[in-house]
Amino acid sequence: MLDPKHLEALAAVVDSGGFDKAADRLFITQSAVSQRIRQLEERLGQPVLTRTLPVGTTALGRRLLQHYRQIHLLESELFDTLESQTQGAGWTRIAIGVNNDSLATWFLEAVAPVCLAHRVLFDVVLDDQDYTLELMRQGHVLACVSTREKPIQGGECQPLGVMRYHGMASPAYVRSHFPDGVCAERFADAPTIVFSNKDDMQTEYLARVADYHGDYPRLTLPSPQSILEAVRLGLGWSMVPATMAGAALARGELVDLDPNHTIDLALYWHHWRGESRLMRALAEELARSAGAALLPMAH
Repeated sequence: MLDPKHLEALAAVVDSGGFDKAADRLFITQSAVSQRIRQLEERLGQPVLTRTLPVGTTALGRRLLQHYRQIHLLESELFDTLESQTQGAGWTRIAIGVNNDSLATWFLEAVAPVCLAHRVLFDVVLDDQDYTLELMRQGHVLACVSTREKPIQGGECQPLGVMRYHGMASPAYVRSHFPDGVCAERFADAPTIVFSNKDDMQTEYLARVADYHGDYPRLTLPSPQSILEAVRLGLGWSMVPATMAGAALARGELVDLDPNHTIDLALYWHHWRGESRLMRALAEELARSAGAALLPMAH
């Protein structure tokens, strides 16, 4: 049987990014953390960590992290049940992978009922919607919002809905860069705003709207709210979720570059199979709330 302290040390090293910070988190010495990891690796006969900067996990280490987080959640629920019979339930922490646009629009409202009803504290890990599933695969989160439809081994997947994006710009920007309408030649010199180097939505949009496959000037802003404000100020054009752009579009502060072309992102909720009652309640609430906030998926 695996020693829970060894698994706790593994999670602390991975979550904090190193042995010294893990020691601070666990209130033990760094040598004690190293000893627990070494004992775990000796017990299994394989390394669980890569000695890199920052520290990483091996395939075995990722499986152990998944196991630890699921067991930790079940234990938290058990203690909450026991405490509720005496002095009141405690708090349960759950790590979830979410893309920034979902966090900025519908996600918080969707999870709020579960947080309030079950005394849940979420540790949200942000990443691009195409990469959040890897966070779950590596054991960093227990569940995630992703564009990936296929569940990972040992996991399940349920559809949430479609997030629609429009190519948006300010009226002044359109007059300056597209006086004769949207065309490929103009896009080559028209600054766009991207979230990160993982963000390829603008590239896909240009291919659809103008059959343009070349390079274009880019401004990087890692915040959906900041992107919306930068577009409104005329710093560039960008792909903006319809739910975020509606008010500014109605006020005439934004212009849709081509109303006939949008990009739809189908979003899915990934979680482990055979999970706890709390995670089942979360999945049910997300399906209900996301269904109201997002567009339905095509059948």
